[in-house]
Amino acid sequence: MHPSTPPSTESGRAGLVGSALLLLALTLAGIALIGNPFAAQGADHADSPDTSQGNLDANDLYVFNRGQNVVFALTVAPLLTPGEATETAAFHPDGLYEFKLDRERDGIEDAVIQVAVVGSGPDQEIDIRGPIAVSNGGDTESGLIAAPSVRASLNQVVANGDLRVFAGPRDDPFYIDLFGDRSLTSVLNAAFSAALGEQVGADDEQTLAFDPDATDDLAGANTLALVVEVPKTKVASVLGIGTADVFYAWATTSVR
Repeated sequence: MHPSTPPSTESGRAGLVGSALLLLALTLAGIALIGNPFAAQGADHADSPDTSQGNLDANDLYVFNRGQNVVFALTVAPLLTPGEATETAAFHPDGLYEFKLDRERDGIEDAVIQVAVVGSGPDQEIDIRGPIAVSNGGDTESGLIAAPSVRASLNQVVANGDLRVFAGPRDDPFYIDLFGDRSLTSVLNAAFSAALGEQVGADDEQTLAFDPDATDDLAGANTLALVVEVPKTKVASVLGIGTADVFYAWATTSVR
């Protein structure tokens, strides 16, 4: 599994917040972007259908290798300015943040990693459950799964057995020359090229936003990050697949 930065998703359970996604095809050998074949709504970086609760507004999903482990990272609460806005940032007190894992690419999760928020404000904690197989994938009314959990405070790396987690503010890792003449076009072209398996746009409009001379227009903007690291063998086990088999992943936010 290798790094990638597709748009994350946000979808409601008690009530729909919105959803849009690119599916990840993940194997031990590599990672590929797969276009979403399912109807969805959603956004990234402050263009959610409902921006009134920024800590449910998803930015990006990252999935990458770390030795024999796989790391899932979701960022929310976009465009936090340094200082008080970042220092007081907190996750939604009734929030449920989930990584959805799918072995068939049918848009219905077969396993989940759930991150539930406990309390409010900068002193809140999070409960992490999973990865755990589910039998009611796609059930938009389901909530927390009855399963052992790991409790973690904000701004601390917590290790529990073979699980490592972190939750708290970080510099937004997404890099883009958003206002360059053709840079945004090149990002979209590159994303759609990867998703469709064929080039979209001209040769010189594929990577302009990541040119070494490009300006990072998100520099200085912070975000809230949820990071969960688990063994690849555990992911394979709960999905009922081999460690060299393909699976798909997306992320959602909702209110319990």
